[in-house]
Amino acid sequence: MKGKTVIGIGALLVTSGMAAGTAFGTPQLFMQAKNGGLPANNCQYCHSDAVPKKETFTPAELNDRGKFLLDDMKQRNLTAPDVGKLKEFKGAK
Repeated sequence: MKGKTVIGIGALLVTSGMAAGTAFGTPQLFMQAKNGGLPANNCQYCHSDAVPKKETFTPAELNDRGKFLLDDMKQRNLTAPDVGKLKEFKGAK
């Protein structure tokens, strides 16, 4: 029974890590925005912090643009933000 508990806990940790990992940006997302012609200069294009930390991230740390992407991700049930959707953002420039 102990082996099943360890496997169950391991699966839970992996699943939780994947879910948490989808809620914030990555350097790859920043580069996709930049390469897609968006005026992204740093992480603050979507985050309020200059250098957001994976370990302490909360959705409250997103600016309006980041919240727009997070809402879109939830609505479309995506596993990662769709950076191309930023072209539809009508908020602040």
